[in-house]
This record gives sequence, C-alpha cells and structure tokens, in this order.
Amino acid sequence: MYSCGCLKKLNLRFCSLSEDSTGLLASIVAFYPNLEELTLKGCFPLTEAGYSLIPRLKKLSVLDLSHSEELSGKAVRLIAESCQHLKKLNLDDVRKISDDDVVHIIKKLGSQLITLILDGEDLTDVAFSNLSNCVRLQELEVSFCDQMTNKGLLKGIGSLQQLHSLHLKKGHNLTARGLSMFLHRPAMACMVCLNLSECSSLDDYGLERIANRCVHLRTLSLCWCWDVTDAGIMMVMRCCNQLRVLDLLGVVCITGIGYFALVPSHLPYLRRLNLEQCNRVCDKSVEELVAAAPELEVIDYYGHRVVAGMSESSNSTSTKEEDAKWLSADEGH
Repeated sequence: MYSCGCLKKLNLRFCSLSEDSTGLLASIVAFYPNLEELTLKGCFPLTEAGYSLIPRLKKLSVLDLSHSEELSGKAVRLIAESCQHLKKLNLDDVRKISDDDVVHIIKKLGSQLITLILDGEDLTDVAFSNLSNCVRLQELEVSFCDQMTNKGLLKGIGSLQQLHSLHLKKGHNLTARGLSMFLHRPAMACMVCLNLSECSSLDDYGLERIANRCVHLRTLSLCWCWDVTDAGIMMVMRCCNQLRVLDLLGVVCITGIGYFALVPSHLPYLRRLNLEQCNRVCDKSVEELVAAAPELEVIDYYGHRVVAGMSESSNSTSTKEEDAKWLSADEGH
C-alpha cells in the first residue's frame, strides 16, 4: 500500500478483507489521513480493534458502516467524538447501539448532520425524541421503528424542518392520528422521498395529508399499509404529479378500478408502479394502463412486469386472494 495523502474517497463496500483486517485499517489510516469519505459497508472480518482506528481520520465527512456486525456503541461514540466534520453517517443494520449511544452521537454531531441512517431495532422514543436536535437533517432512515410511538415521531422527527427524504419502516406503534398530525406539518412540503412501509395504521386520512402537503414528492412507498384504499391512492395521484416511483406492495384493499386510467395524464413522470401482492387489483385496469403508457414499468401481483398485449396476470382475482392468505403473512411480517 502506497501513501497517497491526496486521496479523499475510499469505497470498500462488501469487501472480504484479509484476516489481519485491523492491520489493513491501520495502514489505511496511516497512508490516507486526509480521507473525507469512507465506506466499509458489509466488510468482513472487522473487529472492535479495527473500528477503533476510524476516529483517527479527523477529516471524515461521510462514513458508511452499515451491515457491520461487530460495530459496538463504544466505537460509534469514539467516532462521534473524534470525527468532528461528519455530516453523513450510515449505521443501518448495526444492532449493537443503544438509545444512549444515539443520544451521544446527536450531542456531538447533531447540529451538523444532514444524513443519518439507523437500524432502530433496539431504539425507543428516548433516541427518537432527541432527533429534534439534528436541525440540519435532510435525510433520515430508520429500518425498524417498532418501538417508536407518536411521542418520538412528533417530538423528535416532527421538529425537523429541512427533511426531504424520510424512511420510517415498521412503525407498528404509530397511530393513524399521530401519522396524520405528522404528515400535516408545513415542513412536509419539502419532502421528495417518503417511505412509510409497514406503518400499518396509515390510512386514507394520512394519504390526504400527503396529497395536500407533499406536492413535490418523487418517490412514495406504502408497502403493507393495509388500511389504505382506492380513495387514498386516488388523492395522491391527483395531487402528487411529480411522482416517479409508487410502491404499493401488499396494499391489499386497492383495486385500481377507474383511477388507473388517470395515470398517464395525472402522473406523467411515473416510471415504476409496484402492485405486487395487491390481490384485489383488476387485471383489466392494469392491462389498459400499460397499453396507454408502455414506457411505465408496472409490476403485477406475482412480481412480474406487465407487458402490453401480453398479460402475465391471467389468474382470477379469487385465485390471488387464496394465494394472499398464504403469502401476505410471510412477506408482510
């Protein structure tokens, strides 16, 4: 390894490192002290000793440690204390960090972070409420919001004014009222990408809030939001005409009858519509949509792309409903 003080970005995503991975990281730190962006996503094997070397990279502004099985809260705290220029931090699928660790990260870096990605599986409202201190945050992702309640959503995330990308998955403890209040905030007008997959209490009233506030939305994911119906999707289609991607995986109450015909005129930029596991969707409506907008990628109940003039969804609705009984539980949970 040769010294290159001018190297600013290093991406080792999913690399299989040598058995002496700690030695390798020591060399990286020694030879590339001016690194500003480092990606170690899914690298293995890495140990606590290796992660403890990262704080020596004082100029880091972007750090991706997602899918790092051995990364501990202690190491993350040291990184937050030493890498004082960090603006983007990815800790997705890092499961050894606690509420206290996240609070510490926010205390040290919250005023400057613009991107924060967390696993969330073991986090509670203690951590989520403190997100209100990340005043410059533009992108927030939490893969598991199982323990987030309305308090964490409204007090923490609801205070953020600059968010344009928000992923909150598996928010089973968020109520329909809490979600509606959150989505009604004026700050939602900045939202470009919104993923509320498996926030199972989200209903048409919440979608009305999205339709009224998120007029610049380009990506919307509502996977397994079972209380959403045709009425809610129709409101979104009529108001969010900048949409590029609409993911409705497992939204089992929608049919598409009547309003799919509006897609070419109301959603002129839409490039992907996912209807996988939507067992009540009318095949005829889908076929007519694809015929009218052949460039649109439409995914049918079985996960196949629908091709104009060649239906890949010839099975009856009743057959789909039978399949859904067996599949939705596995894929939705």
